[in-house]
Amino acid sequence: MKKLMLICACIVVASVVTVTSLLPMPNVEAVTQADLDNIRDELNKIRNKINGYEQEAKKLAAQANTLNNKIALLKAEENTLMAQIELSQAEHDKLTGEIEATEKRINANAETIGYIITQYYYNEEVTPIERLASSENFSSFVDEEARLSNLADNMTSIIVENKALKAEKEKQKAEVKRVLDDLNDQKAELVNKRAEQQRLLEQTKGQEAAYQNMKGAANSEKAKLEAEQQRILEELAKQGNASGMTPGDPNKGGYPYSSECPAAKYNGTQRADKWGMYTCECVSYAAWKVDAAYGNMPYWGGKGNASQWLSNARNAGIPTSSVPKVGAVGVTSAGPYGHVVWVEAVSGNRVYVSQYNYAIAAIDYKKGEYSEMWVSASTYNYIYFGNWN
Repeated sequence: MKKLMLICACIVVASVVTVTSLLPMPNVEAVTQADLDNIRDELNKIRNKINGYEQEAKKLAAQANTLNNKIALLKAEENTLMAQIELSQAEHDKLTGEIEATEKRINANAETIGYIITQYYYNEEVTPIERLASSENFSSFVDEEARLSNLADNMTSIIVENKALKAEKEKQKAEVKRVLDDLNDQKAELVNKRAEQQRLLEQTKGQEAAYQNMKGAANSEKAKLEAEQQRILEELAKQGNASGMTPGDPNKGGYPYSSECPAAKYNGTQRADKWGMYTCECVSYAAWKVDAAYGNMPYWGGKGNASQWLSNARNAGIPTSSVPKVGAVGVTSAGPYGHVVWVEAVSGNRVYVSQYNYAIAAIDYKKGEYSEMWVSASTYNYIYFGNWN
């Protein structure tokens, strides 16, 4: 008790200083604009590297489909994956640094709050008459009283800031998890890509004729599965009373790989996009729409069939529902591959969707192309990427 009174006395008789000098500044290493610029420049360099590899893959895909070209295309996709892994790692490191800075700020604020409470408590233990008596002059007393009255306001603002910082940290941690999941998926797909390249060389023994025979058999099997998929989609279209199927937007929804379609599907030179989906497929278009709208499309290479999207989304914590919403991805798991669409509009129990690689026998329409149509909302379940933090 004597020690507490001694501390109080020291505070009372001390010369009055301003609130700013009394409250300790948070001990946080400041992130300068130069630091932010350097981080942004590094990320942009990696993104440019990825774009370069994608352009290389695009050129290779347009060439004759030979064994050498297939090996070169797989290598280009491997290079793209390696650059994407580098980008994901850089984003992960950046987010980890941001979380560390946020935690430092939270801890510094907590120390400041404790300091304010201590100051307020010690000064409240001394009566205004005692503070007046110990002040150098009346002006100093008025300044001290103003300082004390501002302590509670300072503490309130810091508590509010800490609450916001903690919420921000949770968002940052969720983003780190998403980036880490992408990073792990990309690494797994890189292993698969290298294994695919090795299997191709072992099965063909480097012979062009063997490759063409193998490719012909694979394309034949793929054609059967796609025919079955389109048959099922046609049945779903009838059940959903699909109407107004049209080529729709002449810009094909803005899809950046549209110039490659449908030729890539006809000649078997499809390639993986940046999310691990094959170009000119419904999943590649939907992935691009999600990324363009929300910037948060996960990397689902190796598990990207439309029929897998709902389970992928639920495993990642992305909201799903049977209720349609503009800007959601509609999913049906029917058929060998399933099908995904982008919801453009909702009217009652019907949705207007845009899509790729949808053809029904009743309409003379090129498979692998862009289209739009109205259909019953119950045809799909929906993934809300826009509601995913």
